[in-house]
Amino acid sequence: MRHGHGTYAVVRGLPELDDDAPGGSPMRVLDLLFAGVERISCSAYLGSLHLRRADEAERRTLDDNVGPLPDGDTVYFLKAGSTQDYVVASGLYWAEFDLAPAALSPLASMDAEYRANHPAVHGVFTFPVQARSPAGPGRDGAVRRGDVRPVPTGE
Repeated sequence: MRHGHGTYAVVRGLPELDDDAPGGSPMRVLDLLFAGVERISCSAYLGSLHLRRADEAERRTLDDNVGPLPDGDTVYFLKAGSTQDYVVASGLYWAEFDLAPAALSPLASMDAEYRANHPAVHGVFTFPVQARSPAGPGRDGAVRRGDVRPVPTGE
C-alpha cells in the first residue's frame, strides 16, 4: 500500500507469543499505518487497543493544551478512557498479515514485490474522510463496522 504521505507510523498488534515456536516464525499480526503523522503521544507498549476518533470538544481541548492541529487531520485516540494516548494524522489504514513479528509492514513498504509476496489476509481497510462535525462516525467516536471501507486493490 503506497500511502503517498511523507511521515507515517506503524502500530503492530501481536498475538501472545508461543515460546515453543521457532524464532522468526510467521504469525497473524494486525498492522495499523497512520499516514501523514503530525503528532504522536503514547507509551511504547499500548496493551489493549481501543481506537476512536476525537470528538469536536476533545479536539478543541487538545488544540488548547498542545497547540493548533492541522485542519483536515484526525485525532485518533488509542486507549479506552484516555485522551493522553493519541496520534494526529491525515489517514489510517489497517490490515492483517502473516509475518514474522519484526518484519516490515507491507503497508509501509514501497517495494511492490514485497507487498505482492505479503498480501493482506482480508484486504486493507481505511476510514472514509471524516467531516469535522460533532456527529462524527458515532456519538462516542468509536470505530464501527460501517465506519470503515476496503481500499481498492491494485494500489
